[in-house]
Amino acid sequence: MPDARPLRPDDPERIGGYRLLGVLGSGGQGVVYRGVGDSGREVAIKLLHSHLTQDVTVTRGFLREVETARRVAAFCTAAVLDVGMLEERPYIVSEYVPGDTLQALVLSSGPRTGGALDRLAISTLTALAAIHQAGIVHRDFKPGNVLMGPDGPIVIDFGIAKALDATTRTSGVVGTPAYMSPEQFRGERVGPASDVFSWAGTMVFAATGRAPFGGGSMAVLLNRILSGLPDLDGVPGHLVGPIGSCLAKDPSLRPAPTDLLRALIRQGGPRNGGSPSDDAGPGAERTARRGRAVGRRALIGGGAAVAAVGVLAFVVRPGNGLFQPAEPTGGSSPRQPTGGTSPRQTRGGPTSPAPSPSPSGGNTAGEEPFGTPLTDPAKLPGGGAGEPTAVAAAAGVVVCGTAKGVVFGWDTRAPVVRLGDGGGRVTSVAAGSLGGRQVAASGHGDGRMRLWGLDGQSVANHRAGDPIIAVTVASRAIAVSEKYDGMKDLHSVVRLWDVSTGKQIGTPVTEHFQGIRGLAFGRLGGDDVLVTGDGGERVRVWRLADGRLKHSFPTGEIGGIELLACGELKGKPVLVSTHLDATLRVYDLASGKRRKKWKFSDQSPDDRGATALAAGRLGDVPIAAVAHAPAGGQVIVRVWNLDDGEILGVLGPGEGGEIRTLALTERDGRTAVTGADEDGTLRIWSLGPT
Repeated sequence: MPDARPLRPDDPERIGGYRLLGVLGSGGQGVVYRGVGDSGREVAIKLLHSHLTQDVTVTRGFLREVETARRVAAFCTAAVLDVGMLEERPYIVSEYVPGDTLQALVLSSGPRTGGALDRLAISTLTALAAIHQAGIVHRDFKPGNVLMGPDGPIVIDFGIAKALDATTRTSGVVGTPAYMSPEQFRGERVGPASDVFSWAGTMVFAATGRAPFGGGSMAVLLNRILSGLPDLDGVPGHLVGPIGSCLAKDPSLRPAPTDLLRALIRQGGPRNGGSPSDDAGPGAERTARRGRAVGRRALIGGGAAVAAVGVLAFVVRPGNGLFQPAEPTGGSSPRQPTGGTSPRQTRGGPTSPAPSPSPSGGNTAGEEPFGTPLTDPAKLPGGGAGEPTAVAAAAGVVVCGTAKGVVFGWDTRAPVVRLGDGGGRVTSVAAGSLGGRQVAASGHGDGRMRLWGLDGQSVANHRAGDPIIAVTVASRAIAVSEKYDGMKDLHSVVRLWDVSTGKQIGTPVTEHFQGIRGLAFGRLGGDDVLVTGDGGERVRVWRLADGRLKHSFPTGEIGGIELLACGELKGKPVLVSTHLDATLRVYDLASGKRRKKWKFSDQSPDDRGATALAAGRLGDVPIAAVAHAPAGGQVIVRVWNLDDGEILGVLGPGEGGEIRTLALTERDGRTAVTGADEDGTLRIWSLGPT
């Protein structure tokens, strides 16, 4: 890193437990300081600009994403040591690596050559493999994020771009244009293959001093990346093939970092006087041939790839317990499902189609095959309500909240009713009965907590000083608020509220390290309880009646608590949880003992990011419905049998788009899944016969 400039009057003197020594640099994300801890260890601290954090909910997401980065193996990467808040600004602490960036070194000393270039390629690929193994996509791999330290190249800022993407809440992309992949520009899901593309561009810069697609205006650069050929002149011959294959427009054509490593390590290469295939074997030669040909294929197919964006979709049809790709042809109708077997599947692959049922309404609920729509879709009425953000169901009533604070109710046999505008963004909704009256509760990002009659009448309207993050209707309506309050010692402040009166229940809770990670309501030992997780991998069970802690337990392993739901297994209350290591787990709620653990998928380290979780029963079978996005795909919903880990079926995005939020509900006495699509459509699906 370059020498630190002195601190200015507007710079802080301390951040967390670190004394600042100077400023290493600044940019669009924030300011990087050189600091020292009480132990004398030097660190680099990135303090994010205040405008990059819009609300505490978003800040919590940022901290969660960066926390994931702490699990990356610390070889070839700068270890993330700490994360926290300075007033309302997040910061990240990493080990201090003396030395310049690859960007600065090439500009000052010229391109890398010979063994130095090969070592750079292999070291950075090793770092990428470690990052991907931890389930992280870097998203901003570039020469400026490779430090040329005394012990070799070090990759920095991994995972930060994704956190910033969530923090800014924009539809734009996060990254450095000259090294961004085509899918980043197209707004598609960004997976590990995107980092491979950026790595190749970085190696071109290291070898030649220029980016592979040149410079110029954004429009010109965008056109070259989407449909042009990379300029590989000056790249050593033994690297042309591997680098060229990484610059394919289609992510599926790019090799994985581990495959590239094997190919590069095997190569004797032209440095020893041979051709690229002399020592590398037929696999490396195929890689080289594909690299030489991929530019022409990409140029021919680039326009078609752009035109096809949004055409590939997944559909759910009556009797179809799987998601099926639509025909990728100019907007044609999705293909109809074919006949097949039961939708039960193993964890790795898709379900098989089930026989089509009789028309809607002709079957008794629970007899329909998995995935059968049980009602006609119900569109949220009135424009400008925003996308669905929360859904809940009870006693045949579905409640849905939106990004613009609107709350809707639907009894599934009548049109959707707009209950009203309750405040800021809806963060949570609940349905239930209070005093013999069916009500809906809503919590909002601006602190509003409301009760509604299903006729739209406002029953209660109060406002807490902090954002509401969850509501429930049990023996009474309860809201949960959370505020970071400067994140002193990295602990948030959590409060419980009586929604009917607006009064606080008990005393503020300050035990959650790095804030609440997952939250659920349930019953334990005759008490209505709130169950919370935190960044220290600890679960706590709170009594709703008085806000007191009943007990707590550690999960006993790393993985990062993500979402929580309460259920029952063999007659005992359990906690169902998803984690950042792409696992679904079941814990005994009373003892904290882990009873089950399954992987979402063994196919990709990027198969993570659960967006919704619900637990319940399908007849005698304990189940969990998990919405998440497999690597490279859209959000799907897997329904798990918690007894044996089998997947009962999969629901995929249909005509209304991805399922953004879901709940389990009852339909004619049987359990079903209700969900809100991204276009604001409510749907209910059968879970099939038991």
